[in-house]
Amino acid sequence: MIGKKIVSQENLSLFELKQVLSERNKEGELSYEQQAAFDYSKKFAKVSPSKGEKLLKDLKAIEGLDDDFITKAIDILPTDLDTAKLIAYRTNPNLDDEKLKKVVELTSKHAK
Repeated sequence: MIGKKIVSQENLSLFELKQVLSERNKEGELSYEQQAAFDYSKKFAKVSPSKGEKLLKDLKAIEGLDDDFITKAIDILPTDLDTAKLIAYRTNPNLDDEKLKKVVELTSKHAK
């Protein structure tokens, strides 16, 4: 890590991480940390890339949701209001129940 610095930083959901690391794996061998993250994403990503992209677009259309909440909602896919409140408590505690209900409606469709 000596001499390296972070150039940019962004939130990725598990399906996006899986796509990125899959492409890097085709180019060459992954480092230990990358391989561990790739294995984790293969095991726990709950949505396909096509459904994930649609869900990401739909969640970004809801005003007031930040990127941290959207990423966690895609990874966890809350199917009830209580789970959505737990995610919001950690990332954005000021979300109202109406917005959380919209999130639950969207994620419930993709959880099936």
